Amino acid sequence: MKKKYNSKALRLEFAAPTTKAIIVLITLHVFSSIIMMLSNGIALYISRYTFIASMFLMAVLIIIKSKESQKAKIKHKVKLGLFYHSNGNPLHFQNGEYLPRIKVKQLENDVFLLSIDCSSVSAENLQKMPSIISSSLNGKQAQYAVTIVNTDTAYNNVKFYVENVTVDKSYTFKNVNEMKPPHPTIIKIQKGTNIDLTTSGSMLVAGKTRSGKTTGIIAMLIQALSWGRDDYGSNITIIDPKRAELSMLPHVVSVDEDGEARSILQALKDFEATIRMRQAYLNQKSLEVGDAIHWWDCGMHPSFLFIDEYVSCRSMFPKKAKADKGFDYFLQNFDDILRRIVTMGASAGCFVIISIAEASVEEGGLPSMLRNAMTTKILFKPTLTEGRLMWDSSKLESFPERVYSAGDCWFSSTDGEHDDVTFAHFPLMDFPVYKELGNLLKRYYGESADGGSPQGGARP
Repeated sequence: MKKKYNSKALRLEFAAPTTKAIIVLITLHVFSSIIMMLSNGIALYISRYTFIASMFLMAVLIIIKSKESQKAKIKHKVKLGLFYHSNGNPLHFQNGEYLPRIKVKQLENDVFLLSIDCSSVSAENLQKMPSIISSSLNGKQAQYAVTIVNTDTAYNNVKFYVENVTVDKSYTFKNVNEMKPPHPTIIKIQKGTNIDLTTSGSMLVAGKTRSGKTTGIIAMLIQALSWGRDDYGSNITIIDPKRAELSMLPHVVSVDEDGEARSILQALKDFEATIRMRQAYLNQKSLEVGDAIHWWDCGMHPSFLFIDEYVSCRSMFPKKAKADKGFDYFLQNFDDILRRIVTMGASAGCFVIISIAEASVEEGGLPSMLRNAMTTKILFKPTLTEGRLMWDSSKLESFPERVYSAGDCWFSSTDGEHDDVTFAHFPLMDFPVYKELGNLLKRYYGESADGGSPQGGARP
Protein backbone atom coordinates (compact mmCIF):
# COMPACT_ATOMS: atom_id res chain seq x y z
CA MET A 1 0.00 0.00 0.00
CA LYS A 2 1.37 3.41 -0.96
CA LYS A 3 2.15 5.77 1.89
CA LYS A 4 0.90 9.34 2.11
CA TYR A 5 2.86 12.42 3.00
CA ASN A 6 2.48 13.58 6.60
CA SER A 7 4.22 16.74 7.72
CA LYS A 8 4.04 15.49 11.32
CA ALA A 9 5.49 12.05 10.60
CA LEU A 10 8.17 10.81 12.95
CA ARG A 11 11.65 10.08 11.61
CA LEU A 12 11.10 6.48 12.70
CA GLU A 13 8.51 6.01 9.93
CA PHE A 14 11.29 6.25 7.37
CA ALA A 15 13.64 3.88 9.17
CA ALA A 16 14.60 0.48 7.80
CA PRO A 17 12.37 -2.49 8.84
CA THR A 18 15.14 -3.95 11.00
CA THR A 19 15.50 -0.66 12.86
CA LYS A 20 11.77 -0.59 13.56
CA ALA A 21 11.83 -4.21 14.76
CA ILE A 22 14.77 -3.51 17.10
CA ILE A 23 12.88 -0.57 18.66
CA VAL A 24 9.80 -2.77 19.17
CA LEU A 25 11.96 -5.45 20.83
CA ILE A 26 13.64 -2.86 23.06
CA THR A 27 10.20 -1.70 24.16
CA LEU A 28 9.14 -5.30 24.81
CA HIS A 29 12.41 -5.94 26.64
CA VAL A 30 11.91 -2.95 28.95
CA PHE A 31 8.27 -3.88 29.53
CA SER A 32 9.13 -7.49 30.46
CA SER A 33 11.88 -6.27 32.80
CA ILE A 34 9.37 -4.09 34.66
CA ILE A 35 6.92 -7.00 34.91
CA MET A 36 9.67 -9.23 36.30
CA MET A 37 10.41 -6.75 39.05
CA LEU A 38 6.76 -6.25 40.00
CA SER A 39 5.33 -9.75 39.72
CA ASN A 40 5.71 -13.38 40.84
CA GLY A 41 4.30 -16.79 39.96
CA ILE A 42 3.13 -17.39 36.39
CA ALA A 43 3.50 -13.73 35.46
CA LEU A 44 7.15 -13.85 36.57
CA TYR A 45 7.72 -17.04 34.56
CA ILE A 46 6.18 -15.50 31.39
CA SER A 47 7.99 -12.21 31.73
CA ARG A 48 11.32 -14.00 32.30
CA TYR A 49 11.01 -15.96 29.04
CA THR A 50 9.73 -12.89 27.26
CA PHE A 51 12.84 -11.10 28.51
CA ILE A 52 15.13 -13.89 27.24
CA ALA A 53 13.34 -14.17 23.88
CA SER A 54 13.45 -10.42 23.31
CA MET A 55 17.18 -10.37 24.10
CA PHE A 56 17.82 -13.19 21.64
CA LEU A 57 15.72 -11.65 18.85
CA MET A 58 17.27 -8.26 19.45
CA ALA A 59 20.77 -9.74 19.12
CA VAL A 60 19.77 -11.45 15.87
CA LEU A 61 18.30 -8.26 14.46
CA ILE A 62 21.33 -6.22 15.48
CA ILE A 63 23.51 -8.69 13.56
CA ILE A 64 21.17 -8.45 10.56
CA LYS A 65 21.22 -4.66 10.84
CA SER A 66 25.01 -4.61 10.83
CA LYS A 67 25.00 -6.65 7.64
CA GLU A 68 22.23 -4.71 5.97
CA SER A 69 23.03 -4.26 2.32
CA GLN A 70 24.18 -0.99 0.83
CA LYS A 71 21.11 -1.21 -1.39
CA ALA A 72 18.76 -1.10 1.61
CA LYS A 73 20.74 1.68 3.30
CA ILE A 74 20.70 3.83 0.17
CA LYS A 75 16.97 3.30 -0.30
CA HIS A 76 16.03 4.37 3.22
CA LYS A 77 18.38 7.36 3.25
CA VAL A 78 16.90 8.60 -0.03
CA LYS A 79 13.38 8.21 1.39
CA LEU A 80 14.43 10.21 4.42
CA GLY A 81 15.96 12.93 2.25
CA LEU A 82 12.94 13.27 -0.04
CA PHE A 83 9.96 12.53 2.22
CA TYR A 84 10.84 13.51 5.82
CA HIS A 85 9.44 16.99 6.50
CA SER A 86 12.44 18.14 8.55
CA ASN A 87 14.61 17.77 5.44
CA GLY A 88 12.69 20.55 3.70
CA ASN A 89 10.12 18.60 1.66
CA PRO A 90 12.07 19.19 -1.61
CA LEU A 91 9.27 17.69 -3.77
CA HIS A 92 6.68 20.02 -2.17
CA PHE A 93 4.14 17.40 -1.13
CA GLN A 94 0.89 18.38 0.58
CA ASN A 95 -0.51 16.42 3.50
CA GLY A 96 -2.37 13.36 2.27
CA GLU A 97 -0.65 13.17 -1.14
CA TYR A 98 0.70 9.79 -2.10
CA LEU A 99 4.46 9.31 -1.98
CA PRO A 100 6.15 7.81 -5.05
CA ARG A 101 7.64 4.32 -4.88
CA ILE A 102 11.40 4.00 -4.70
CA LYS A 103 13.26 0.95 -5.96
CA VAL A 104 16.99 0.27 -5.80
CA LYS A 105 18.83 -2.31 -7.89
CA GLN A 106 22.50 -3.14 -7.53
CA LEU A 107 24.22 -3.13 -10.94
CA GLU A 108 27.84 -3.55 -9.87
CA ASN A 109 29.75 -3.69 -6.62
CA ASP A 110 29.63 0.09 -6.16
CA VAL A 111 26.93 1.09 -8.68
CA PHE A 112 23.18 1.19 -7.96
CA LEU A 113 20.14 2.07 -10.05
CA LEU A 114 17.63 4.13 -8.09
CA SER A 115 14.19 4.30 -9.71
CA ILE A 116 11.41 6.68 -8.59
CA ASP A 117 7.98 6.40 -10.21
CA CYS A 118 6.15 9.45 -11.54
CA SER A 119 2.66 8.51 -10.36
CA SER A 120 2.48 11.31 -7.80
CA VAL A 121 5.29 13.65 -8.82
CA SER A 122 6.34 14.93 -12.23
CA ALA A 123 9.42 13.69 -14.02
CA GLU A 124 10.50 17.32 -14.40
CA ASN A 125 10.60 17.79 -10.61
CA LEU A 126 12.40 14.49 -10.07
CA GLN A 127 15.05 15.47 -12.61
CA LYS A 128 16.00 18.36 -10.31
CA MET A 129 16.72 16.03 -7.39
CA PRO A 130 20.28 14.69 -8.05
CA SER A 131 21.94 17.07 -5.59
CA ILE A 132 19.26 16.40 -2.93
CA ILE A 133 19.65 12.65 -3.33
CA SER A 134 23.44 12.86 -3.26
CA SER A 135 23.41 14.99 -0.08
CA SER A 136 20.98 12.58 1.61
CA LEU A 137 23.56 9.81 1.22
CA ASN A 138 25.56 10.87 4.24
CA GLY A 139 27.39 9.03 7.00
CA LYS A 140 28.80 5.71 5.81
CA GLN A 141 27.22 6.28 2.40
CA ALA A 142 28.79 9.73 1.94
CA GLN A 143 31.03 8.38 -0.83
CA TYR A 144 27.97 7.71 -3.01
CA ALA A 145 26.46 10.27 -5.36
CA VAL A 146 24.17 10.51 -8.39
CA THR A 147 26.20 10.41 -11.60
CA ILE A 148 23.55 9.92 -14.33
CA VAL A 149 19.85 10.82 -14.57
CA ASN A 150 17.52 9.13 -17.08
CA THR A 151 13.80 9.48 -17.75
CA ASP A 152 11.98 6.73 -19.62
CA THR A 153 10.22 7.63 -22.87
CA ALA A 154 6.72 7.36 -21.36
CA TYR A 155 7.69 9.44 -18.28
CA ASN A 156 6.70 6.57 -15.97
CA ASN A 157 9.81 6.86 -13.83
CA VAL A 158 13.12 8.62 -13.41
CA LYS A 159 16.27 6.58 -12.94
CA PHE A 160 19.29 7.78 -11.00
CA TYR A 161 22.60 6.00 -11.27
CA VAL A 162 24.24 6.13 -7.86
CA GLU A 163 27.85 5.08 -7.49
CA ASN A 164 30.82 5.29 -5.21
CA VAL A 165 32.65 8.28 -6.63
CA THR A 166 35.76 7.66 -4.51
CA VAL A 167 36.59 4.33 -6.15
CA ASP A 168 39.60 4.58 -8.45
CA LYS A 169 38.64 2.72 -11.63
CA SER A 170 41.63 3.84 -13.67
CA TYR A 171 44.11 1.44 -15.23
CA THR A 172 47.81 1.71 -14.45
CA PHE A 173 49.97 0.04 -17.07
CA LYS A 174 53.59 -0.72 -16.25
CA ASN A 175 54.49 -1.70 -19.79
CA VAL A 176 53.01 -1.25 -23.23
CA ASN A 177 52.20 -4.96 -23.67
CA GLU A 178 49.59 -4.77 -20.89
CA MET A 179 47.56 -2.29 -22.94
CA LYS A 180 46.54 -4.64 -25.74
CA PRO A 181 42.72 -4.88 -25.59
CA PRO A 182 40.90 -8.24 -25.79
CA HIS A 183 39.67 -7.47 -29.32
CA PRO A 184 40.63 -4.94 -32.03
CA THR A 185 37.19 -3.31 -31.79
CA ILE A 186 37.62 -2.45 -28.09
CA ILE A 187 39.39 0.61 -26.66
CA LYS A 188 39.88 0.42 -22.89
CA ILE A 189 39.24 3.65 -20.98
CA GLN A 190 38.93 2.55 -17.37
CA LYS A 191 37.65 -0.49 -15.50
CA GLY A 192 34.08 -1.05 -16.66
CA THR A 193 34.29 1.59 -19.40
CA ASN A 194 35.31 0.79 -22.97
CA ILE A 195 34.73 2.33 -26.38
CA ASP A 196 33.08 -0.27 -28.61
CA LEU A 197 34.06 0.61 -32.18
CA THR A 198 31.36 -1.64 -33.61
CA THR A 199 28.67 0.75 -32.36
CA SER A 200 30.45 4.11 -31.97
CA GLY A 201 31.97 6.54 -34.44
CA SER A 202 34.57 9.28 -34.76
CA MET A 203 35.78 11.12 -31.67
CA LEU A 204 35.93 14.74 -30.58
CA VAL A 205 38.48 15.29 -27.80
CA ALA A 206 38.76 18.66 -26.06
CA GLY A 207 40.97 19.86 -23.26
CA LYS A 208 43.27 22.70 -22.36
CA THR A 209 47.04 22.42 -22.04
CA ARG A 210 48.17 19.83 -19.48
CA SER A 211 44.69 18.35 -19.17
CA GLY A 212 45.92 14.90 -20.23
CA LYS A 213 44.22 15.18 -23.63
CA THR A 214 47.14 14.13 -25.86
CA THR A 215 48.24 11.40 -23.45
CA GLY A 216 44.68 10.05 -23.40
CA ILE A 217 44.56 9.94 -27.21
CA ILE A 218 47.96 8.22 -27.31
CA ALA A 219 46.57 5.59 -24.92
CA MET A 220 43.82 4.86 -27.46
CA LEU A 221 46.21 4.77 -30.41
CA ILE A 222 48.61 2.42 -28.61
CA GLN A 223 45.77 -0.05 -28.14
CA ALA A 224 44.88 0.09 -31.84
CA LEU A 225 48.54 -0.20 -32.88
CA SER A 226 49.09 -3.19 -30.59
CA TRP A 227 46.93 -5.37 -32.87
CA GLY A 228 49.06 -4.53 -35.90
CA ARG A 229 47.86 -4.05 -39.47
CA ASP A 230 45.22 -6.16 -41.14
CA ASP A 231 45.12 -7.43 -44.72
CA TYR A 232 42.74 -4.67 -45.83
CA GLY A 233 44.92 -1.57 -45.69
CA SER A 234 44.31 -0.55 -42.09
CA ASN A 235 45.94 2.78 -41.36
CA ILE A 236 46.92 4.76 -38.26
CA THR A 237 47.63 8.31 -39.48
CA ILE A 238 48.83 10.90 -36.98
CA ILE A 239 48.90 14.56 -38.05
CA ASP A 240 50.85 17.09 -35.97
CA PRO A 241 50.58 20.51 -37.65
CA LYS A 242 52.61 22.31 -34.97
CA ARG A 243 55.78 20.21 -35.29
CA ALA A 244 55.60 19.39 -31.59
CA GLU A 245 56.56 16.17 -29.77
CA LEU A 246 54.42 13.94 -31.96
CA SER A 247 56.15 15.14 -35.12
CA MET A 248 59.42 13.65 -33.83
CA LEU A 249 57.97 10.13 -34.10
CA PRO A 250 58.26 7.94 -37.21
CA HIS A 251 55.40 7.92 -39.72
CA VAL A 252 53.82 11.10 -38.33
CA VAL A 253 52.65 13.71 -40.86
CA SER A 254 53.50 17.35 -40.24
CA VAL A 255 53.84 20.53 -42.30
CA ASP A 256 56.15 20.67 -45.31
CA GLU A 257 59.59 22.20 -45.10
CA ASP A 258 58.20 25.39 -46.65
CA GLY A 259 55.52 25.62 -43.96
CA GLU A 260 52.68 24.54 -46.23
CA ALA A 261 50.22 21.74 -45.41
CA ARG A 262 50.16 19.87 -48.73
CA SER A 263 51.38 16.66 -47.05
CA ILE A 264 48.55 16.93 -44.54
CA LEU A 265 46.01 17.25 -47.34
CA GLN A 266 47.57 14.24 -49.08
CA ALA A 267 47.30 12.25 -45.84
CA LEU A 268 43.56 12.95 -45.76
CA LYS A 269 43.22 11.88 -49.39
CA ASP A 270 45.09 8.65 -48.71
CA PHE A 271 42.91 7.92 -45.69
CA GLU A 272 39.76 8.54 -47.73
CA ALA A 273 41.09 6.19 -50.41
CA THR A 274 41.51 3.53 -47.73
CA ILE A 275 37.85 3.92 -46.81
CA ARG A 276 36.75 3.49 -50.41
CA MET A 277 38.89 0.38 -50.86
CA ARG A 278 37.68 -1.25 -47.65
CA GLN A 279 34.05 -0.35 -48.33
CA ALA A 280 34.24 -1.79 -51.85
CA TYR A 281 35.50 -5.07 -50.42
CA LEU A 282 32.70 -5.16 -47.83
CA ASN A 283 30.10 -4.42 -50.50
CA GLN A 284 31.39 -7.27 -52.66
CA LYS A 285 31.34 -9.71 -49.74
CA SER A 286 27.81 -8.61 -48.87
CA LEU A 287 26.68 -9.36 -52.44
CA GLU A 288 28.28 -12.78 -52.28
CA VAL A 289 26.57 -13.85 -49.06
CA GLY A 290 23.33 -11.94 -49.60
CA ASP A 291 23.54 -10.11 -46.29
CA ALA A 292 25.40 -7.16 -44.77
CA ILE A 293 29.00 -7.93 -43.80
CA HIS A 294 30.52 -5.72 -41.11
CA TRP A 295 34.17 -4.73 -41.11
CA TRP A 296 34.89 -6.62 -37.92
CA ASP A 297 33.26 -9.80 -39.28
CA CYS A 298 35.97 -10.27 -41.89
CA GLY A 299 38.95 -9.56 -39.66
CA MET A 300 39.49 -5.87 -40.40
CA HIS A 301 41.27 -3.82 -37.76
CA PRO A 302 40.18 -0.23 -37.10
CA SER A 303 41.89 2.65 -38.88
CA PHE A 304 42.40 6.02 -37.20
CA LEU A 305 43.09 9.51 -38.51
CA PHE A 306 44.26 11.61 -35.55
CA ILE A 307 44.48 15.37 -36.14
CA ASP A 308 46.24 17.04 -33.22
CA GLU A 309 45.43 20.71 -32.62
CA TYR A 310 42.75 20.70 -35.30
CA VAL A 311 42.18 24.47 -35.22
CA SER A 312 45.85 25.15 -35.98
CA CYS A 313 45.78 22.57 -38.75
CA ARG A 314 42.74 24.09 -40.38
CA SER A 315 44.17 27.60 -40.21
CA MET A 316 47.05 26.56 -42.49
CA PHE A 317 44.83 26.15 -45.52
CA PRO A 318 44.11 29.17 -47.73
CA LYS A 319 40.47 30.04 -48.27
CA LYS A 320 40.93 30.04 -52.03
CA ALA A 321 43.07 27.86 -54.28
CA LYS A 322 46.23 29.38 -55.74
CA ALA A 323 47.69 28.36 -59.07
CA ASP A 324 51.16 27.66 -57.66
CA LYS A 325 49.81 25.62 -54.73
CA GLY A 326 47.54 23.22 -56.60
CA PHE A 327 43.91 23.49 -57.60
CA ASP A 328 42.70 21.43 -54.61
CA TYR A 329 44.85 23.06 -51.92
CA PHE A 330 42.30 25.23 -50.12
CA LEU A 331 40.26 25.18 -46.92
CA GLN A 332 36.91 24.05 -48.32
CA ASN A 333 38.50 20.97 -49.87
CA PHE A 334 40.13 20.09 -46.54
CA ASP A 335 36.76 20.48 -44.80
CA ASP A 336 34.93 18.44 -47.44
CA ILE A 337 37.34 15.50 -47.32
CA LEU A 338 37.30 15.44 -43.53
CA ARG A 339 33.50 15.62 -43.50
CA ARG A 340 33.28 12.63 -45.82
CA ILE A 341 35.70 10.64 -43.69
CA VAL A 342 33.77 11.39 -40.49
CA THR A 343 30.33 10.66 -41.93
CA MET A 344 31.22 7.64 -44.10
CA GLY A 345 34.26 6.05 -42.49
CA ALA A 346 32.74 4.14 -39.57
CA SER A 347 31.04 1.58 -41.82
CA ALA A 348 34.51 0.58 -43.07
CA GLY A 349 36.11 0.70 -39.62
CA CYS A 350 37.78 4.08 -40.23
CA PHE A 351 37.55 6.74 -37.54
CA VAL A 352 38.72 10.30 -36.99
CA ILE A 353 40.05 11.66 -33.69
CA ILE A 354 39.92 15.45 -33.65
CA SER A 355 41.74 17.25 -30.86
CA ILE A 356 40.84 20.83 -29.95
CA ALA A 357 42.14 22.95 -27.10
CA GLU A 358 38.79 24.44 -26.08
CA ALA A 359 35.25 23.20 -26.54
CA SER A 360 34.17 26.82 -27.01
CA VAL A 361 36.09 27.32 -30.24
CA GLU A 362 33.69 28.18 -33.07
CA GLU A 363 34.98 31.01 -35.24
CA GLY A 364 37.61 29.48 -37.52
CA GLY A 365 37.30 26.27 -35.53
CA LEU A 366 35.30 23.07 -35.72
CA PRO A 367 32.26 23.40 -38.03
CA SER A 368 29.02 22.64 -36.19
CA MET A 369 28.03 19.90 -38.65
CA LEU A 370 31.31 18.12 -38.03
CA ARG A 371 30.95 18.59 -34.29
CA ASN A 372 27.50 16.99 -34.37
CA ALA A 373 28.76 14.08 -36.47
CA MET A 374 31.35 13.08 -33.85
CA THR A 375 29.53 10.39 -31.87
CA THR A 376 32.15 9.94 -29.15
CA LYS A 377 32.93 13.05 -27.13
CA ILE A 378 35.59 13.46 -24.44
CA LEU A 379 36.31 16.61 -22.41
CA PHE A 380 39.45 16.56 -20.25
CA LYS A 381 39.61 18.54 -16.98
CA PRO A 382 36.03 19.54 -17.72
CA THR A 383 34.03 22.57 -16.66
CA LEU A 384 30.27 22.97 -16.93
CA THR A 385 30.71 25.93 -19.28
CA GLU A 386 32.73 23.87 -21.77
CA GLY A 387 30.61 20.80 -21.20
CA ARG A 388 27.44 22.60 -22.25
CA LEU A 389 29.08 23.39 -25.60
CA MET A 390 29.65 19.69 -26.27
CA TRP A 391 26.50 18.15 -24.78
CA ASP A 392 22.91 19.12 -24.09
CA SER A 393 22.88 20.91 -20.73
CA SER A 394 20.22 18.50 -19.41
CA LYS A 395 22.81 15.70 -19.56
CA LEU A 396 25.05 17.60 -17.14
CA GLU A 397 22.57 18.41 -14.37
CA SER A 398 24.05 15.82 -12.02
CA PHE A 399 27.64 17.04 -12.52
CA PRO A 400 28.86 19.34 -9.74
CA GLU A 401 31.72 21.77 -10.30
CA ARG A 402 34.90 20.36 -8.81
CA VAL A 403 38.65 20.40 -9.34
CA TYR A 404 39.74 17.75 -11.84
CA SER A 405 43.26 16.47 -12.38
CA ALA A 406 45.05 15.55 -15.62
CA GLY A 407 43.44 12.51 -17.22
CA ASP A 408 40.03 13.17 -15.65
CA CYS A 409 37.29 13.65 -18.20
CA TRP A 410 33.62 13.58 -19.04
CA PHE A 411 32.87 10.98 -21.65
CA SER A 412 29.98 9.84 -23.83
CA SER A 413 29.62 7.54 -26.82
CA THR A 414 26.49 6.65 -28.77
CA ASP A 415 27.14 2.92 -28.41
CA GLY A 416 23.99 2.10 -26.47
CA GLU A 417 25.89 1.83 -23.19
CA HIS A 418 27.61 5.18 -22.68
CA ASP A 419 25.07 7.49 -24.33
CA ASP A 420 24.83 9.49 -21.09
CA VAL A 421 27.75 11.63 -20.02
CA THR A 422 29.84 9.93 -17.36
CA PHE A 423 33.04 10.64 -15.47
CA ALA A 424 36.11 8.65 -16.47
CA HIS A 425 39.87 8.65 -16.00
CA PHE A 426 42.13 7.61 -18.84
CA PRO A 427 44.86 5.00 -18.29
CA LEU A 428 48.03 5.87 -16.42
CA MET A 429 51.05 4.73 -18.44
CA ASP A 430 54.08 4.14 -16.24
CA PHE A 431 56.61 3.75 -19.05
CA PRO A 432 58.27 5.99 -21.68
CA VAL A 433 55.10 6.77 -23.64
CA TYR A 434 56.54 8.49 -26.72
CA LYS A 435 59.31 5.93 -27.08
CA GLU A 436 56.86 3.02 -27.03
CA LEU A 437 54.46 4.82 -29.37
CA GLY A 438 57.34 5.29 -31.82
CA ASN A 439 58.30 1.62 -31.58
CA LEU A 440 54.70 0.57 -32.24
CA LEU A 441 54.47 2.86 -35.27
CA LYS A 442 57.66 1.30 -36.68
CA ARG A 443 56.33 -2.21 -36.17
CA TYR A 444 52.93 -1.27 -37.57
CA TYR A 445 54.30 0.12 -40.84
CA GLY A 446 57.71 -1.53 -40.97
CA GLU A 447 60.99 0.30 -40.42
CA SER A 448 61.90 2.88 -43.06
CA ALA A 449 64.63 1.95 -45.53
CA ASP A 450 67.40 3.86 -43.75
CA GLY A 451 66.22 2.84 -40.29
CA GLY A 452 65.50 6.46 -39.43
CA SER A 453 62.40 8.34 -38.40
CA PRO A 454 60.84 10.27 -41.30
CA GLN A 455 60.00 13.85 -40.44
CA GLY A 456 57.79 16.61 -41.76
CA GLY A 457 55.66 15.52 -44.66
CA ALA A 458 56.85 11.93 -44.64
CA ARG A 459 54.21 9.32 -45.35
CA PRO A 460 54.11 5.68 -44.28
